[in-house]
Amino acid sequence: MKRLIPLLILLLAHTACGAVIEISEMNVHVHIAGKAHFRYEITLKNLIDKPLVPGISEIRVQKVESPKLLVFPLPFGESGKDVEIENLKAYSGNMQFKSYYEKHGDYSSIYYEIWYPIEPFGERKVVVEFDADMVDKGLIFKSITFPVGSDVDVKKLQISITSDWNLCYTEGKIESMPANHIAFFTAEFSLLPLPLLPFRGYLLFWSIVFAAAIAAILIARRL
Repeated sequence: MKRLIPLLILLLAHTACGAVIEISEMNVHVHIAGKAHFRYEITLKNLIDKPLVPGISEIRVQKVESPKLLVFPLPFGESGKDVEIENLKAYSGNMQFKSYYEKHGDYSSIYYEIWYPIEPFGERKVVVEFDADMVDKGLIFKSITFPVGSDVDVKKLQISITSDWNLCYTEGKIESMPANHIAFFTAEFSLLPLPLLPFRGYLLFWSIVFAAAIAAILIARRL
């Protein structure tokens, strides 16, 4: 099954003796409305006794959509495609970095370039923000699924996902991540006042619909 892919790939150097840089902290904030607003707060830490230039970094994003019956999502047949990116910016304090994106058919890549060195054993906090049409929307439910990964160690990872709709399902929780790994995160929101469920809300919706249809058939046969 295809998944949404923002996949963060930091194109950072390694040496034969081991990693020269790590992400000491990564905070990913996502607000779900008509579109998704992403804010990555990434703290890069230089692990060696020489200045280090991070270079070019990439975030990959993909929109996953479910087929719908009228306006209701079906629990099968998800497909992915590239994403339109808006309001893209990358910065560190008052320092602005070059940022841009490209489409690749079934996903999009966001690039940002950091050519300023990090001091020996120092840190630099980088913020990347953008809006993306990545929300799988229905009449009653809307959801987003995305992985976060890196080719360097992430020592502390925090994900927060918010919306004006009611949160009814979340999946994926991890507090740190080794290099070259991916963690998936899903959040589903509903207009209905549902509690936090152990499964997707739209699956509950279709279970109720199918149960009601079967009950109606059985009742009709008895009449």
